[in-house]
Amino acid sequence: MGYYMGIDLGGTNIKAGVVDDAFRIIGRAKAKTGIPRPAEEVMDAMAECAKAAAADAGVPWEQIRQVGIGVPGTANEETGVVEYANNLLFENVPMREYLQKRLHKEIDITNDANAAALGEVLAGAARGASNAVAVTLGTGVGGGIIIDGRLFTGFHYGGAELGHMGIVLGGRKCTCGRRGCLEAYASATGLIRSTKEAMEAFPDSLMWELARE
Repeated sequence: MGYYMGIDLGGTNIKAGVVDDAFRIIGRAKAKTGIPRPAEEVMDAMAECAKAAAADAGVPWEQIRQVGIGVPGTANEETGVVEYANNLLFENVPMREYLQKRLHKEIDITNDANAAALGEVLAGAARGASNAVAVTLGTGVGGGIIIDGRLFTGFHYGGAELGHMGIVLGGRKCTCGRRGCLEAYASATGLIRSTKEAMEAFPDSLMWELARE
């Protein structure tokens, strides 16, 4: 029996899980990302979360064969460097090198939505599909595209960044630096902002009773 570790690095939470050869999740752990803080501290928290997931699964760390990491941003799969992750304030972070020293395992890094798309085609809702699109919603909006059974990454691994399609000309400022991105409206962060704006515009709204803070 082989065991594999997956780490999902999000703008709000870090999640880790252990799967077996049959793709069953047998252990989990979770921690706060705690942005803003230095990238090294975030990666240390990722390593601790991975160790906690292995303990939850009852699997000795030596039996973990490989670690896969999903990052909300542009991750260079060849170098293992997170080139840009706007919601994490990361730029050119050598994540693979750093975590290999901490975890002593072979590590693969990709965009988190790309990882989600691969997971769904391999063992989830799109299992067996040759072509699929996955959309992730959280602190940001991500996209993963499978074409003819292969992951589409595009130029500089950013070809499936659906959250940064412009949908409103001259619209809200996005954390990527542009205006009018889908992420600025449809992410959890964007929806919270929309709710606050609506509450300010309508002081008699029932939302003030439901969310006084």
